[in-house]
Amino acid sequence: MRASSLLRLFLAGAACAAAASAPARADSPYPSRPIEFVVPYAPGGASDIVVRALAPALQKQLGVSVVVINRAGANTAIAATQLARSAPDGYTIMLADVALVLNAAVRHASPGYDVAKDFSTIAQVGSAPLVLFVPASGAADLPSFLKQAHDRPVNIANAGPGSLGHLAAELLQLRTKTTLVSVPYRGSGPAMNETIAGQVDAIFTSTASGMPLVKNGRLRPLAVASPEPLKDFPEIPTFDRLGVQGVHVLNWWGVIAPAGLPADISARIAKAVTAAMRDPAIVERFAALGISPSTRDAAAFAGLMSKEFAAWRDVAAKAGIKVD
Repeated sequence: MRASSLLRLFLAGAACAAAASAPARADSPYPSRPIEFVVPYAPGGASDIVVRALAPALQKQLGVSVVVINRAGANTAIAATQLARSAPDGYTIMLADVALVLNAAVRHASPGYDVAKDFSTIAQVGSAPLVLFVPASGAADLPSFLKQAHDRPVNIANAGPGSLGHLAAELLQLRTKTTLVSVPYRGSGPAMNETIAGQVDAIFTSTASGMPLVKNGRLRPLAVASPEPLKDFPEIPTFDRLGVQGVHVLNWWGVIAPAGLPADISARIAKAVTAAMRDPAIVERFAALGISPSTRDAAAFAGLMSKEFAAWRDVAAKAGIKVD
């Protein structure tokens, strides 16, 4: 046999061996086994409710089990760090919120991940602005509240240093040149309880947390931190309308995965998310939480995260905030 024939046989055999040892993606199209959908909080909160609403719809769309995993701690940094170290194969995804960028924007040390490098964005699913609430015995409206804050320091409760409520208060202070004293608590529950009791002057929180307490006469909304009024609560004025420009504080939710997620798998999950967001039951569930549905694609969602990181890092720098 000629050398050229031997060479051709050798190359053909090598090609067959390589094909046999290659990952069997063609034989096992994604997904072929259960998917873990991580919630970076304990059960019961808004993020947990969102994931548990989405999981059955994604399961239906993808044709495999979608298992909800609660991995709480360090203001979502524990779950995010583990996600960043996971295989980018589409079998571990996470619901991220604004805490993902706040951890990196306001902390002295790295939270254990790089927002820009360690994640693949898949799709945004919703957003909700914060509202400034006061106790029933507090200021009658925003002008009265700001007058108090010019006359004396006023206290604003938050769920902990570096939380969105904390940053919202710092932003309001910068925009109004008032003295707002941040009062951190170990979670949103204690912060809300102290606000209701009148131990602090105000709190920034969501409509889902605050509006039920408005209806029973325990809180009063002063202004919503969004450019436009809320569809479901048009009676709450925006800060802009009341003459305080640029107090825009948005919490958002979206699906992310480890960096390097193949484009076809990302597109498959995004398609399932988009289909799930058309489910009337999910839209109704989001509305009950005060969340506006959104299906921004991967690129637009990545742009939002980048914009939010830069904006909150700027606020933290101007306010002199650094969280250990």
